Amino acid sequence: MNLEPRAARATTSLPAEHLLLLVADGVRPDVLQEEIDAGQVPAIAALARAGGMHSVSSSFPSVTGPAYVPFIMGRNPAAVGMPGLRWFDRGRTLRWAPGAARSYAGVDIWHADGDVSHDAPTLFELARPSLAGMSMLGRGASVANVGRSLLWSLRGAIAHFRGDMLGWRTIERAATAEFLRRFEHARPRLAVLALTSPDKFAHAYGSGSDAVRGAIRDVDAAIARAQQIARDSDWFDRLRVWIVGDHGHAPVHEHDDLDGWLTSQGHRVLAHPRLGTRDADIALMVGGNAMAHLYLHPAERRRRWWHTHDTQWAQLHERLLMRDAIDLVAVGMDEHTMRVSHSARGSAEVHRTHTTRGERWDYIANGGDPLGFGGTLRGLDHTDAWTAAQSTPYPDSLVQLSSLTASSRAGDLILSAAPGWDLRGRYEPVTHVSTHGALLRDQMMVPLIVDAPPARQPMRTTDVVPSALAALGIATTAQFDGRSFV
Repeated sequence: MNLEPRAARATTSLPAEHLLLLVADGVRPDVLQEEIDAGQVPAIAALARAGGMHSVSSSFPSVTGPAYVPFIMGRNPAAVGMPGLRWFDRGRTLRWAPGAARSYAGVDIWHADGDVSHDAPTLFELARPSLAGMSMLGRGASVANVGRSLLWSLRGAIAHFRGDMLGWRTIERAATAEFLRRFEHARPRLAVLALTSPDKFAHAYGSGSDAVRGAIRDVDAAIARAQQIARDSDWFDRLRVWIVGDHGHAPVHEHDDLDGWLTSQGHRVLAHPRLGTRDADIALMVGGNAMAHLYLHPAERRRRWWHTHDTQWAQLHERLLMRDAIDLVAVGMDEHTMRVSHSARGSAEVHRTHTTRGERWDYIANGGDPLGFGGTLRGLDHTDAWTAAQSTPYPDSLVQLSSLTASSRAGDLILSAAPGWDLRGRYEPVTHVSTHGALLRDQMMVPLIVDAPPARQPMRTTDVVPSALAALGIATTAQFDGRSFV
Protein backbone atom coordinates (compact mmCIF):
# COMPACT_ATOMS: atom_id res chain seq x y z
CA MET A 1 0.00 0.00 0.00
CA ASN A 2 1.03 3.58 -0.58
CA LEU A 3 0.96 4.95 2.99
CA GLU A 4 1.43 8.49 4.25
CA PRO A 5 3.72 9.30 7.19
CA ARG A 6 2.19 9.03 10.66
CA ALA A 7 3.61 12.48 11.45
CA ALA A 8 0.83 14.25 9.50
CA ARG A 9 -0.94 16.67 11.84
CA ALA A 10 -3.48 19.46 11.46
CA THR A 11 -3.09 23.04 12.65
CA THR A 12 -5.70 25.76 12.76
CA SER A 13 -4.92 28.89 10.76
CA LEU A 14 -8.31 30.64 10.55
CA PRO A 15 -11.29 31.12 12.90
CA ALA A 16 -13.41 28.00 13.20
CA GLU A 17 -16.40 27.55 10.96
CA HIS A 18 -18.68 24.58 10.49
CA LEU A 19 -19.14 22.21 7.56
CA LEU A 20 -21.97 19.74 7.11
CA LEU A 21 -21.32 17.19 4.35
CA LEU A 22 -24.35 15.20 3.18
CA VAL A 23 -23.64 11.96 1.31
CA ALA A 24 -26.42 11.18 -1.18
CA ASP A 25 -25.52 7.52 -1.63
CA GLY A 26 -26.19 6.24 -5.15
CA VAL A 27 -27.86 9.42 -6.44
CA ARG A 28 -27.24 10.20 -10.11
CA PRO A 29 -26.50 13.83 -11.06
CA ASP A 30 -29.26 13.91 -13.68
CA VAL A 31 -31.92 12.60 -11.27
CA LEU A 32 -30.90 15.13 -8.63
CA GLN A 33 -31.06 17.92 -11.22
CA GLU A 34 -34.57 16.81 -12.22
CA GLU A 35 -35.70 17.05 -8.60
CA ILE A 36 -34.17 20.52 -8.32
CA ASP A 37 -35.88 21.66 -11.54
CA ALA A 38 -39.21 20.24 -10.37
CA GLY A 39 -39.04 22.27 -7.14
CA GLN A 40 -39.13 19.15 -4.97
CA VAL A 41 -35.95 19.86 -2.98
CA PRO A 42 -35.90 23.56 -2.02
CA ALA A 43 -32.98 23.36 0.43
CA ILE A 44 -30.79 21.57 -2.11
CA ALA A 45 -31.87 23.98 -4.85
CA ALA A 46 -30.84 26.96 -2.73
CA LEU A 47 -27.37 25.48 -2.24
CA ALA A 48 -27.02 24.83 -5.96
CA ARG A 49 -28.00 28.42 -6.76
CA ALA A 50 -25.46 29.77 -4.30
CA GLY A 51 -22.48 27.67 -5.32
CA GLY A 52 -23.36 25.40 -8.21
CA MET A 53 -23.92 21.74 -8.94
CA HIS A 54 -21.07 19.80 -10.53
CA SER A 55 -20.60 16.28 -11.88
CA VAL A 56 -17.38 14.78 -10.58
CA SER A 57 -15.82 11.34 -10.89
CA SER A 58 -15.88 8.77 -8.12
CA SER A 59 -13.30 6.04 -7.57
CA PHE A 60 -13.05 2.63 -9.21
CA PRO A 61 -14.59 0.41 -7.99
CA SER A 62 -17.59 2.74 -7.93
CA VAL A 63 -19.24 1.09 -4.95
CA THR A 64 -20.24 2.06 -1.40
CA GLY A 65 -17.36 1.47 0.97
CA PRO A 66 -14.34 2.17 -1.24
CA ALA A 67 -16.13 5.16 -2.75
CA TYR A 68 -16.39 6.79 0.71
CA VAL A 69 -12.61 6.86 1.09
CA PRO A 70 -12.08 9.77 -1.36
CA PHE A 71 -14.35 12.25 0.46
CA ILE A 72 -13.41 11.05 3.96
CA MET A 73 -9.65 10.62 3.44
CA GLY A 74 -8.91 12.47 0.17
CA ARG A 75 -7.24 9.35 -1.19
CA ASN A 76 -7.97 6.76 -3.84
CA PRO A 77 -9.31 3.79 -1.88
CA ALA A 78 -6.88 1.06 -2.97
CA ALA A 79 -3.94 3.31 -2.03
CA VAL A 80 -4.98 3.15 1.64
CA GLY A 81 -5.98 -0.51 1.70
CA MET A 82 -9.61 -0.77 0.55
CA PRO A 83 -9.61 -2.16 -3.01
CA GLY A 84 -13.26 -3.18 -3.12
CA LEU A 85 -16.56 -3.79 -1.38
CA ARG A 86 -15.34 -7.39 -1.19
CA TRP A 87 -11.68 -8.35 -1.24
CA PHE A 88 -9.34 -11.16 -0.29
CA ASP A 89 -6.47 -10.82 2.19
CA ARG A 90 -3.51 -12.70 0.79
CA GLY A 91 -1.30 -11.59 3.67
CA ARG A 92 -3.68 -13.00 6.31
CA THR A 93 -3.30 -9.79 8.29
CA LEU A 94 -6.97 -9.28 9.13
CA ARG A 95 -8.62 -10.17 12.40
CA TRP A 96 -12.04 -11.79 12.36
CA ALA A 97 -11.96 -12.54 8.64
CA PRO A 98 -13.56 -15.91 7.77
CA GLY A 99 -11.95 -17.28 4.65
CA ALA A 100 -9.44 -14.38 4.79
CA ALA A 101 -12.10 -12.33 2.99
CA ARG A 102 -13.86 -9.05 3.60
CA SER A 103 -17.38 -7.97 2.64
CA TYR A 104 -18.57 -4.55 3.78
CA ALA A 105 -22.09 -5.55 2.75
CA GLY A 106 -22.36 -7.36 6.10
CA VAL A 107 -20.89 -7.30 9.60
CA ASP A 108 -17.45 -6.51 8.19
CA ILE A 109 -18.62 -2.90 7.99
CA TRP A 110 -17.39 -2.66 11.60
CA HIS A 111 -13.86 -3.39 10.36
CA ALA A 112 -13.77 -0.68 7.68
CA ASP A 113 -12.11 1.94 9.90
CA GLY A 114 -9.42 -0.52 10.89
CA ASP A 115 -8.82 -1.85 7.38
CA VAL A 116 -7.78 1.48 5.90
CA SER A 117 -4.29 2.76 6.70
CA HIS A 118 -3.95 4.48 10.05
CA ASP A 119 -1.04 6.46 8.65
CA ALA A 120 -3.45 8.35 6.38
CA PRO A 121 -5.72 10.68 8.40
CA THR A 122 -9.47 10.98 8.01
CA LEU A 123 -11.33 14.26 7.74
CA PHE A 124 -12.83 13.48 11.16
CA GLU A 125 -9.33 13.35 12.68
CA LEU A 126 -8.26 16.60 11.04
CA ALA A 127 -11.36 18.71 11.75
CA ARG A 128 -12.46 18.38 15.35
CA PRO A 129 -14.86 18.28 17.06
CA SER A 130 -16.46 16.07 14.43
CA LEU A 131 -19.66 14.08 14.09
CA ALA A 132 -20.41 11.09 11.84
CA GLY A 133 -23.78 9.65 10.95
CA MET A 134 -24.22 6.33 9.11
CA SER A 135 -20.91 6.85 7.34
CA MET A 136 -19.03 3.81 6.03
CA LEU A 137 -15.93 5.40 7.58
CA GLY A 138 -16.07 7.24 10.89
CA ARG A 139 -12.60 6.90 12.39
CA GLY A 140 -11.68 9.88 14.52
CA ALA A 141 -15.18 11.28 14.94
CA SER A 142 -15.53 12.97 18.34
CA VAL A 143 -18.95 11.36 18.74
CA ALA A 144 -19.58 7.69 17.93
CA ASN A 145 -20.72 7.09 14.35
CA VAL A 146 -24.51 7.45 14.73
CA GLY A 147 -26.31 4.49 13.13
CA ARG A 148 -23.26 2.17 13.31
CA SER A 149 -23.66 0.81 16.85
CA LEU A 150 -24.51 -2.86 17.42
CA LEU A 151 -28.21 -2.12 17.90
CA TRP A 152 -28.51 0.14 14.85
CA SER A 153 -26.52 -2.30 12.70
CA LEU A 154 -28.64 -5.26 13.81
CA ARG A 155 -31.84 -3.43 12.90
CA GLY A 156 -30.38 -2.41 9.55
CA ALA A 157 -29.09 -5.92 8.79
CA ILE A 158 -32.53 -7.44 9.40
CA ALA A 159 -34.12 -4.96 6.98
CA HIS A 160 -31.35 -5.42 4.40
CA PHE A 161 -31.36 -9.21 4.27
CA ARG A 162 -35.15 -9.32 4.26
CA GLY A 163 -35.18 -6.93 1.33
CA ASP A 164 -37.38 -4.62 3.42
CA MET A 165 -36.72 -1.27 1.74
CA LEU A 166 -39.34 0.66 3.70
CA GLY A 167 -38.00 -0.80 6.94
CA TRP A 168 -34.51 0.38 6.00
CA ARG A 169 -35.79 3.90 5.31
CA THR A 170 -37.62 3.97 8.65
CA ILE A 171 -34.43 3.03 10.49
CA GLU A 172 -32.45 5.60 8.52
CA ARG A 173 -34.92 8.36 9.37
CA ALA A 174 -34.63 7.50 13.07
CA ALA A 175 -30.84 7.57 12.85
CA THR A 176 -30.99 10.91 11.02
CA ALA A 177 -33.12 12.37 13.80
CA GLU A 178 -30.58 11.18 16.38
CA PHE A 179 -27.73 12.63 14.31
CA LEU A 180 -29.46 16.01 14.15
CA ARG A 181 -30.02 16.01 17.91
CA ARG A 182 -26.29 15.51 18.42
CA PHE A 183 -25.55 18.09 15.73
CA GLU A 184 -27.61 20.65 17.70
CA HIS A 185 -25.93 19.83 21.00
CA ALA A 186 -22.31 19.50 19.83
CA ARG A 187 -22.09 22.20 17.13
CA PRO A 188 -19.35 20.14 15.44
CA ARG A 189 -16.78 21.77 13.23
CA LEU A 190 -17.29 18.90 10.79
CA ALA A 191 -20.38 16.74 10.44
CA VAL A 192 -20.88 14.00 7.83
CA LEU A 193 -24.31 12.40 7.36
CA ALA A 194 -24.70 9.57 4.86
CA LEU A 195 -28.15 8.59 3.59
CA THR A 196 -28.11 5.24 1.79
CA SER A 197 -31.82 4.77 1.04
CA PRO A 198 -31.45 6.21 -2.49
CA ASP A 199 -28.98 3.42 -3.32
CA LYS A 200 -31.16 0.72 -1.77
CA PHE A 201 -34.22 1.90 -3.70
CA ALA A 202 -32.25 2.29 -6.94
CA HIS A 203 -31.14 -1.35 -6.82
CA ALA A 204 -34.72 -2.51 -6.27
CA TYR A 205 -36.74 -0.06 -8.41
CA GLY A 206 -34.37 1.87 -10.67
CA SER A 207 -32.26 5.00 -10.24
CA GLY A 208 -35.03 7.35 -11.43
CA SER A 209 -37.90 5.69 -9.57
CA ASP A 210 -40.37 7.48 -7.33
CA ALA A 211 -38.87 5.64 -4.36
CA VAL A 212 -35.42 7.10 -5.08
CA ARG A 213 -36.87 10.57 -5.52
CA GLY A 214 -38.61 10.25 -2.17
CA ALA A 215 -35.31 9.30 -0.54
CA ILE A 216 -33.64 12.35 -2.14
CA ARG A 217 -36.28 14.45 -0.39
CA ASP A 218 -35.10 12.93 2.89
CA VAL A 219 -31.68 14.42 2.11
CA ASP A 220 -33.34 17.78 1.51
CA ALA A 221 -35.29 17.55 4.77
CA ALA A 222 -32.11 16.77 6.72
CA ILE A 223 -30.38 19.82 5.25
CA ALA A 224 -33.34 22.08 6.02
CA ARG A 225 -33.49 20.85 9.61
CA ALA A 226 -29.72 21.29 10.14
CA GLN A 227 -29.89 24.82 8.76
CA GLN A 228 -32.83 25.63 11.03
CA ILE A 229 -30.90 24.33 14.05
CA ALA A 230 -27.99 26.62 13.20
CA ARG A 231 -30.31 29.55 12.50
CA ASP A 232 -32.11 29.15 15.85
CA SER A 233 -28.77 29.13 17.70
CA ASP A 234 -27.27 32.03 15.74
CA TRP A 235 -24.50 30.19 13.89
CA PHE A 236 -26.19 29.77 10.52
CA ASP A 237 -23.91 32.35 8.88
CA ARG A 238 -20.88 30.21 9.84
CA LEU A 239 -22.32 26.91 8.59
CA ARG A 240 -21.38 25.59 5.16
CA VAL A 241 -23.33 22.73 3.62
CA TRP A 242 -22.10 20.49 0.79
CA ILE A 243 -23.60 17.42 -0.89
CA VAL A 244 -21.65 14.64 -2.55
CA GLY A 245 -22.49 11.28 -4.12
CA ASP A 246 -20.37 8.16 -3.78
CA HIS A 247 -21.28 6.35 -7.01
CA GLY A 248 -23.81 6.44 -9.81
CA HIS A 249 -26.27 3.84 -11.06
CA ALA A 250 -27.10 2.20 -14.38
CA PRO A 251 -29.85 -0.19 -15.51
CA VAL A 252 -28.95 -3.87 -15.38
CA HIS A 253 -30.76 -6.44 -17.51
CA GLU A 254 -28.50 -9.49 -17.23
CA HIS A 255 -26.89 -11.03 -14.14
CA ASP A 256 -23.85 -13.14 -14.97
CA ASP A 257 -23.26 -16.00 -12.53
CA LEU A 258 -19.49 -15.57 -12.67
CA ASP A 259 -19.06 -17.87 -9.69
CA GLY A 260 -20.99 -20.65 -11.41
CA TRP A 261 -19.16 -20.15 -14.70
CA LEU A 262 -15.72 -20.36 -13.10
CA THR A 263 -16.79 -23.54 -11.33
CA SER A 264 -17.99 -24.98 -14.65
CA GLN A 265 -14.50 -24.30 -16.05
CA GLY A 266 -13.04 -26.69 -13.48
CA HIS A 267 -11.95 -24.16 -10.85
CA ARG A 268 -12.43 -24.41 -7.10
CA VAL A 269 -13.85 -21.02 -6.19
CA LEU A 270 -13.95 -19.23 -2.85
CA ALA A 271 -16.62 -16.52 -2.98
CA HIS A 272 -19.14 -14.87 -0.67
CA PRO A 273 -21.09 -16.27 1.04
CA ARG A 274 -19.29 -19.63 0.56
CA LEU A 275 -16.02 -18.95 2.34
CA GLY A 276 -15.23 -22.52 3.40
CA THR A 277 -14.04 -23.80 0.01
CA ARG A 278 -10.98 -26.00 0.56
CA ASP A 279 -7.97 -25.83 -1.77
CA ALA A 280 -9.51 -23.02 -3.81
CA ASP A 281 -7.52 -21.96 -6.87
CA ILE A 282 -9.51 -18.72 -7.33
CA ALA A 283 -10.95 -16.29 -4.78
CA LEU A 284 -13.74 -14.30 -6.47
CA MET A 285 -14.73 -10.99 -4.89
CA VAL A 286 -17.64 -9.22 -6.62
CA GLY A 287 -18.77 -5.72 -5.60
CA GLY A 288 -21.50 -3.43 -6.73
CA ASN A 289 -22.14 -5.87 -8.50
CA ALA A 290 -20.57 -4.60 -11.71
CA MET A 291 -16.88 -5.26 -10.91
CA ALA A 292 -14.85 -8.14 -9.57
CA HIS A 293 -11.41 -9.10 -8.29
CA LEU A 294 -10.06 -12.56 -9.14
CA TYR A 295 -7.23 -13.72 -6.86
CA LEU A 296 -5.29 -16.62 -8.42
CA HIS A 297 -3.65 -19.23 -6.19
CA PRO A 298 -5.17 -17.62 -3.06
CA ALA A 299 -3.09 -19.84 -0.77
CA GLU A 300 -0.02 -17.82 -1.80
CA ARG A 301 0.71 -15.03 0.70
CA ARG A 302 2.00 -12.49 -1.83
CA ARG A 303 0.50 -11.15 -4.99
CA ARG A 304 2.37 -11.86 -8.22
CA TRP A 305 2.70 -9.48 -11.15
CA TRP A 306 0.87 -10.72 -14.23
CA HIS A 307 3.87 -11.81 -16.31
CA THR A 308 4.86 -14.38 -13.63
CA HIS A 309 1.61 -16.37 -13.93
CA ASP A 310 1.22 -19.66 -15.78
CA THR A 311 -0.19 -19.98 -19.29
CA GLN A 312 -3.48 -21.36 -17.96
CA TRP A 313 -4.30 -17.96 -16.46
CA ALA A 314 -3.60 -16.20 -19.77
CA GLN A 315 -6.18 -18.55 -21.28
CA LEU A 316 -8.66 -17.64 -18.53
CA HIS A 317 -7.97 -13.96 -19.28
CA GLU A 318 -8.97 -14.51 -22.92
CA ARG A 319 -12.06 -16.54 -22.05
CA LEU A 320 -13.23 -13.82 -19.66
CA LEU A 321 -12.84 -11.18 -22.38
CA MET A 322 -15.09 -13.24 -24.65
CA ARG A 323 -17.96 -13.20 -22.17
CA ASP A 324 -20.77 -10.77 -22.99
CA ALA A 325 -20.84 -9.63 -19.37
CA ILE A 326 -17.22 -8.40 -19.34
CA ASP A 327 -16.22 -5.02 -20.71
CA LEU A 328 -12.66 -4.55 -19.43
CA VAL A 329 -10.02 -6.80 -17.86
CA ALA A 330 -7.08 -5.13 -16.10
CA VAL A 331 -3.89 -6.72 -14.78
CA GLY A 332 -0.88 -5.31 -12.95
CA MET A 333 2.42 -5.71 -14.83
CA ASP A 334 4.46 -4.09 -12.07
CA GLU A 335 4.05 -1.36 -9.47
CA HIS A 336 3.97 1.37 -12.12
CA THR A 337 2.46 -0.39 -15.15
CA MET A 338 -0.90 -2.03 -15.83
CA ARG A 339 -2.49 -3.53 -18.92
CA VAL A 340 -6.15 -3.13 -19.78
CA SER A 341 -7.96 -5.13 -22.46
CA HIS A 342 -11.26 -5.12 -24.35
CA SER A 343 -12.44 -7.97 -26.57
CA ALA A 344 -12.88 -5.78 -29.67
CA ARG A 345 -10.62 -2.78 -29.02
CA GLY A 346 -7.50 -4.68 -28.00
CA SER A 347 -5.03 -3.95 -25.20
CA ALA A 348 -3.03 -0.94 -24.01
CA GLU A 349 -0.67 -0.18 -21.16
CA VAL A 350 -0.90 2.60 -18.60
CA HIS A 351 2.32 3.83 -17.01
CA ARG A 352 2.36 5.94 -13.84
CA THR A 353 5.56 7.75 -12.92
CA HIS A 354 6.52 10.04 -10.04
CA THR A 355 8.37 13.21 -11.01
CA THR A 356 9.48 16.33 -9.20
CA ARG A 357 6.37 17.99 -10.60
CA GLY A 358 4.02 15.28 -9.39
CA GLU A 359 2.60 12.11 -10.91
CA ARG A 360 2.40 11.64 -14.68
CA TRP A 361 0.47 9.10 -16.75
CA ASP A 362 1.19 7.57 -20.18
CA TYR A 363 -1.35 5.63 -22.22
CA ILE A 364 0.48 3.37 -24.66
CA ALA A 365 -1.98 2.23 -27.33
CA ASN A 366 0.39 -0.02 -29.29
CA GLY A 367 -1.86 -3.07 -29.21
CA GLY A 368 -5.23 -1.34 -29.36
CA ASP A 369 -7.31 1.40 -27.74
CA PRO A 370 -9.50 -0.27 -25.08
CA LEU A 371 -10.22 2.96 -23.19
CA GLY A 372 -11.13 5.00 -26.27
CA PHE A 373 -8.56 7.80 -26.06
CA GLY A 374 -7.94 7.68 -29.82
CA GLY A 375 -4.25 6.79 -29.54
CA THR A 376 -1.18 7.09 -27.35
CA LEU A 377 -1.00 9.90 -24.79
CA ARG A 378 2.11 10.82 -22.79
CA GLY A 379 3.04 12.92 -19.80
CA LEU A 380 -0.49 13.68 -18.57
CA ASP A 381 -0.66 15.37 -15.19
CA HIS A 382 -3.50 15.02 -12.67
CA THR A 383 -5.72 17.50 -14.51
CA ASP A 384 -4.83 16.40 -18.05
CA ALA A 385 -5.58 12.75 -17.21
CA TRP A 386 -9.05 13.65 -15.91
CA THR A 387 -9.84 15.99 -18.82
CA ALA A 388 -8.73 13.51 -21.48
CA ALA A 389 -10.85 10.72 -19.99
CA GLN A 390 -13.98 12.89 -19.98
CA SER A 391 -14.33 12.35 -23.73
CA THR A 392 -14.31 8.55 -23.28
CA PRO A 393 -16.82 6.11 -21.74
CA TYR A 394 -14.46 5.63 -18.77
CA PRO A 395 -14.10 8.68 -16.45
CA ASP A 396 -10.70 9.16 -14.81
CA SER A 397 -9.66 5.73 -16.08
CA LEU A 398 -5.88 6.27 -16.10
CA VAL A 399 -5.71 7.43 -12.49
CA GLN A 400 -8.21 4.92 -11.15
CA LEU A 401 -6.88 1.83 -12.91
CA SER A 402 -3.25 2.57 -12.11
CA SER A 403 -4.08 3.16 -8.44
CA LEU A 404 -6.11 -0.04 -8.11
CA THR A 405 -3.78 -2.45 -9.91
CA ALA A 406 -0.77 -1.21 -7.91
CA SER A 407 -2.35 -2.23 -4.59
CA SER A 408 -1.06 -5.36 -2.87
CA ARG A 409 -4.67 -6.06 -1.88
CA ALA A 410 -6.03 -6.01 -5.45
CA GLY A 411 -6.87 -9.12 -7.46
CA ASP A 412 -4.67 -10.57 -10.17
CA LEU A 413 -7.50 -10.00 -12.65
CA ILE A 414 -9.77 -6.98 -12.24
CA LEU A 415 -13.04 -7.02 -14.17
CA SER A 416 -15.40 -4.20 -15.10
CA ALA A 417 -18.82 -5.29 -16.33
CA ALA A 418 -20.32 -4.38 -19.68
CA PRO A 419 -23.27 -1.97 -19.87
CA GLY A 420 -26.50 -3.69 -18.81
CA TRP A 421 -24.68 -6.45 -16.93
CA ASP A 422 -23.53 -7.27 -13.43
CA LEU A 423 -21.45 -10.20 -12.23
CA ARG A 424 -23.37 -11.81 -9.35
CA GLY A 425 -26.38 -13.91 -10.24
CA ARG A 426 -27.08 -15.35 -6.79
CA TYR A 427 -27.34 -14.48 -3.10
CA GLU A 428 -28.79 -10.96 -3.37
CA PRO A 429 -31.82 -10.34 -1.10
CA VAL A 430 -33.35 -8.09 -3.78
CA THR A 431 -33.04 -8.72 -7.51
CA HIS A 432 -31.13 -5.74 -8.88
CA VAL A 433 -32.64 -3.69 -11.69
CA SER A 434 -29.88 -1.08 -11.39
CA THR A 435 -26.20 -1.62 -10.65
CA HIS A 436 -22.86 0.10 -10.08
CA GLY A 437 -19.20 -0.69 -9.47
CA ALA A 438 -17.94 -0.58 -13.06
CA LEU A 439 -15.63 1.94 -14.71
CA LEU A 440 -18.52 3.31 -16.80
CA ARG A 441 -19.79 6.89 -16.96
CA ASP A 442 -23.26 6.35 -15.47
CA GLN A 443 -21.72 4.47 -12.56
CA MET A 444 -18.68 6.70 -12.04
CA MET A 445 -20.09 10.24 -12.22
CA VAL A 446 -21.67 11.69 -9.08
CA PRO A 447 -23.15 15.03 -7.99
CA LEU A 448 -21.24 17.59 -5.95
CA ILE A 449 -23.12 20.65 -4.67
CA VAL A 450 -21.26 23.37 -2.78
CA ASP A 451 -22.72 26.50 -1.25
CA ALA A 452 -20.22 28.99 -2.72
CA PRO A 453 -18.67 29.27 -6.19
CA PRO A 454 -15.51 27.14 -6.41
CA ALA A 455 -12.19 28.68 -7.37
CA ARG A 456 -11.68 25.95 -9.98
CA GLN A 457 -13.68 23.15 -11.56
CA PRO A 458 -14.16 20.27 -9.11
CA MET A 459 -13.08 17.02 -10.80
CA ARG A 460 -12.95 14.11 -8.37
CA THR A 461 -14.51 13.14 -5.05
CA THR A 462 -10.92 13.12 -3.69
CA ASP A 463 -11.06 16.92 -4.08
CA VAL A 464 -13.60 17.17 -1.24
CA VAL A 465 -11.19 16.64 1.67
CA PRO A 466 -8.53 19.25 0.76
CA SER A 467 -11.35 21.64 -0.15
CA ALA A 468 -13.13 21.07 3.17
CA LEU A 469 -9.94 21.73 5.09
CA ALA A 470 -9.37 24.92 3.11
CA ALA A 471 -12.93 26.07 3.78
CA LEU A 472 -12.49 25.41 7.50
CA GLY A 473 -9.10 27.11 7.66
CA ILE A 474 -7.22 23.96 8.61
CA ALA A 475 -3.66 23.37 7.40
CA THR A 476 -2.10 19.90 7.43
CA THR A 477 1.06 18.13 6.31
CA ALA A 478 -0.98 15.16 5.06
CA GLN A 479 -0.87 14.40 1.35
CA PHE A 480 -4.02 13.86 -0.70
CA ASP A 481 -4.83 12.48 -4.14
CA GLY A 482 -7.31 15.32 -4.70
CA ARG A 483 -6.84 19.07 -5.21
CA SER A 484 -8.67 21.87 -3.40
CA PHE A 485 -11.31 23.75 -5.39
CA VAL A 486 -11.68 26.37 -2.63
